Amino acid sequence: MQSILIVDDIAENRYFLEVLLKGNGFEVRSASNGAEALESARMTPPDLVVSDILMPVMDGYALCRKWRADERLKQIPFIFYTATFTDQKDEALALSLGANRFVIKPLEPQALMEIIREVLTASRSGQLGAADLPRQEGEFLKEYNEALFRKLEKKMADLERAHQELQQTMAEQKRLEEQLRQVQKMEAIGRFSAGIAHDFNNILTVISGFGSMMQVKMPMDDPQRGRLDHILAAAERAKNLTRSLLTFSRKQEMELKQLNLNDCIRNVEIFLRRIIGEDIKLVVSLSGEDIPIIADGGHIEQVLMNLATNARDAMPDGGILSISTDLVDIDEGFIRMHGYGTLGRNVVLTVADNGVGMDAATRQQIFEPFFTTKETGTGTGLGLSIIYGIVQQHKGYISVYSEPGRGTTFRILLPVIEGDVLPQDTALNHQPLRGGQETILVVDDEAAIREYLEMFLTSLGYNVLLAGDGHEAIDVFRENAENVDLVLIDVVMPNMKGSEAARELRRIRSDLKIIFTSGYQNDLVHKQKLLEEGMQLLMKPLLPTDLAGVLRTVLDSAIDK
Repeated sequence: MQSILIVDDIAENRYFLEVLLKGNGFEVRSASNGAEALESARMTPPDLVVSDILMPVMDGYALCRKWRADERLKQIPFIFYTATFTDQKDEALALSLGANRFVIKPLEPQALMEIIREVLTASRSGQLGAADLPRQEGEFLKEYNEALFRKLEKKMADLERAHQELQQTMAEQKRLEEQLRQVQKMEAIGRFSAGIAHDFNNILTVISGFGSMMQVKMPMDDPQRGRLDHILAAAERAKNLTRSLLTFSRKQEMELKQLNLNDCIRNVEIFLRRIIGEDIKLVVSLSGEDIPIIADGGHIEQVLMNLATNARDAMPDGGILSISTDLVDIDEGFIRMHGYGTLGRNVVLTVADNGVGMDAATRQQIFEPFFTTKETGTGTGLGLSIIYGIVQQHKGYISVYSEPGRGTTFRILLPVIEGDVLPQDTALNHQPLRGGQETILVVDDEAAIREYLEMFLTSLGYNVLLAGDGHEAIDVFRENAENVDLVLIDVVMPNMKGSEAARELRRIRSDLKIIFTSGYQNDLVHKQKLLEEGMQLLMKPLLPTDLAGVLRTVLDSAIDK
């Protein structure tokens, strides 16, 4: 049986070759380095040696050189089997030292066995020829050093590549961690928004409700009417701010409709002048054409107010804030050049100031939630994040140009729809509100809301009964079950939820008409199953016009089972 000596410092490699060779009928010995292999071969010469190159103590090159210098071993065939030294110059050095074959790992087992059998056959028949004389020491060392240098260069290149890959991996991990933090921030904003929406809308119901009632009764020439109009306008914008925050945190859907962007800007212009103060001049330059877009008007106004607030803070000593609209046509060339845009007609809404400006590092972060350059307590870091979210949800794009000391310019690109702008329906504001003589049971845990609703509904001719929670509502209803025509009940109340009270009321009288109200957003009410599907739900703040219309619609409708 022919004997083969395996030389490799990696145990797994030796084991693989041992199993392969033994399975093919060879006797196998192994060594973990050149010195160990040389000692074993001198004691019992093998028929063939298969050696790695890169090994400790004595590498394959040194082993091959000593092998060919040994009188007992120099005629024994020598095969290099290497995964490290793979260059053509490495092969040339190996063959010049007397190796019979230079094989690069990994090789298919069958192909490796064919090479081994071929070398053994050639050795038995004397076809391998006489072994070369050992190389001169200087020549060998020179080529050997060159081989090591090539290996070192390759290792350095591999190390540099691995370093770059590690940096890319770390950068990717950092990016993913940052995305996770942003998601967590958004979730925190969502929880915060949902938590305050209920209380905030209850407060706005009282402000808007009593304010609207005062407005209806106030003479047109009353000197206080202008101040009252400002209060109601501020309440409306506060409602829109809550909606913007909920939409930004994906807790509420937008109310999209066709509108004229220029009209949106005109509607909010007076309010913007009050935001920026007397030291800042507001210059508004609008396109001569109507600009029809599909948008949520409250959100667009919120974008303008947030940008105006930022501009004011950037101009502590006064300056100029300009707002303009221009129509542009976007083609594929524009999209290729800028990386964004919607083909066709678009509007560019530009908001610019000549304030302190910002550097590149700041520009990179301004749209991130909670990022702010303002002093602690003076900024939330959410204003521009809300703007960015609103613009994206309107299928638009926002860009910023700014330099320190040279002001800031925001440009918002929004798609324009084809056709004329639909006229805004303001007729309801001038029509008398419809009332009636029915009896309505109002159920709400907020005393101020009950007081407002009682006063308003009574002014419309209704008879009003009041209850502060679900249990009280059931007691009041039992005493007046035949007289109550409709129940107006809050969804979330202490002691008993509105939906639970409503079920009990309908057990008493199945044909009872019920309208639910809530300060929480619509999707949260249904997501948490606070209300059954198909139930009539009126969202707070409860404005007189909306409330009066819904009441009459439900009272005049068929029975709501």
